[in-house]
Amino acid sequence: MALLPAGAARADSVPVPAPAATAADAIGDQGIGAELGLATGGRVTTGGLRLAGHYFYQLSDQDWFDGSAAFTFGGDSAQCFRDRTGTYLCDHGLTDGDGVAISATVRRYFAPQGMFRPFARAGVGVGLARFSADSVSGLVIPLIGGAGLRAEVADAVTVVAQAELEVGFGIFDKSLGLQPQLGGVVMVGAEFRLP
Repeated sequence: MALLPAGAARADSVPVPAPAATAADAIGDQGIGAELGLATGGRVTTGGLRLAGHYFYQLSDQDWFDGSAAFTFGGDSAQCFRDRTGTYLCDHGLTDGDGVAISATVRRYFAPQGMFRPFARAGVGVGLARFSADSVSGLVIPLIGGAGLRAEVADAVTVVAQAELEVGFGIFDKSLGLQPQLGGVVMVGAEFRLP
């Protein structure tokens, strides 16, 4: 039996710390998600119940591609009219209209805060907006910016909450032409890491 100097320990008895988990370990390099929430609009921006599906793909240590398809289901009341000058105008409420959109965004993750991992999201989308009571429809192109939190609740399963702002423009029929788009979205959902 070899003698060790005072204060020394044998190499096989020194605990080796496990490597720190990276974002990729916790999030995975690919994933899918589903969300439910509320979108607010107005005028010719659709609002109402929002359902969205997501596909995630790792781009770098902190960034993931976030491709999504979203469906908005709102109220249906006629709110378009011609003013005294003959100009056709629409003044729909915050939760009127129906829409479908796809978007390409990048989600950047930040350092964990306890059990939560915050993120920011930015990108662009394209979609169709429809106000059926007025027979008005258009092609919309929003810029998307938002932030959220995710928390792992089981192996490969997380819950997520996020809010975003959508700002852009739309091209509508019925002589409306080019119109601004401004809306907000709050959603919660679940995400699943793919093997």
